[in-house]
Amino acid sequence: MSLHSTDRSRLLIEAARLYYEHNLNQAQIATRLDVSRPGVSRLLQEARDAGIVKIQIIDPGANGTRLESALRDKYGLKHAIVVPSDKNDTVLKSRMGSALITLLDQLLTENTTLGVSWGSTLQAATQHLNPRLVKNMTVVQLNGGVSKAELDTHATEIAGRIGENYQAIPYLLPLPAIVDTAELKKAIISDRNIAKTLKLAREADIAVFTVGAFGSKSVLVQADYFEEAEVQALIQAGAVADICSRLIKADGSICSTELDDRTIGIELAELKARPFSIAIAGGSEKARAIRAGLAGGYFISLITDEDVARQLLDGE
Repeated sequence: MSLHSTDRSRLLIEAARLYYEHNLNQAQIATRLDVSRPGVSRLLQEARDAGIVKIQIIDPGANGTRLESALRDKYGLKHAIVVPSDKNDTVLKSRMGSALITLLDQLLTENTTLGVSWGSTLQAATQHLNPRLVKNMTVVQLNGGVSKAELDTHATEIAGRIGENYQAIPYLLPLPAIVDTAELKKAIISDRNIAKTLKLAREADIAVFTVGAFGSKSVLVQADYFEEAEVQALIQAGAVADICSRLIKADGSICSTELDDRTIGIELAELKARPFSIAIAGGSEKARAIRAGLAGGYFISLITDEDVARQLLDGE
């Protein structure tokens, strides 16, 4: 990026913040920035065109808000954000990702430690980031995500992009999600730098993660962590969902303690204790998995779509 374009971006951001965050009128901004009043109007329009400013219209009478209120009441959630459903998976993930970034921009404050997991939905969310400085902010990866297969989990990329966006320090876990033995895991996490990163994850103020439906098409299976026979055995044992690479049953309990002992990352009991735990997942096939996460009490905020919201409200 050229020096000129960088200076222009800063000017757009400053004009947008003065107008939308500090409520200055265009004449006041013109004086502050030493530009004409029509020039301020052009800056604000350019900021919108560039995606620096995004305007969200919330209709209190829309299905989304009624569903959100019902979800909060039924499950005791602090936040429930429901986006329109879509058969196109890419479109749906983009909508949920945009909603996540909007929520994060409301929650992030100075000295915040943000923990993030990985997956295609969180990857989509990074496309909606709005450049912003959050002083003394830290971003930490919640769980290992290096794939054994050719699948790209985007694990370190997601945490890195979020850190860059908020000018925060990123702490990454360039490790497998699951290793072969508990002894190997103990050896890995005894490393000083890895132990420091895991400690930050356990102490995160905000934790953001996806909820996966466990089965043959699960991202953990695609990443080659399980053979098909193991997948079927885990399903027989009750596995319905994965959260931060840990498998849970329909009642929210850990499916396999032996597997859990081989999983690298924040533990679900630690995740549950975070002040703000935000789950993001959509698509009808995820409803049962999300319900399991709710049963375990692993999140207090949920971002999903209308179809899933109706299933969660209607029961099985």
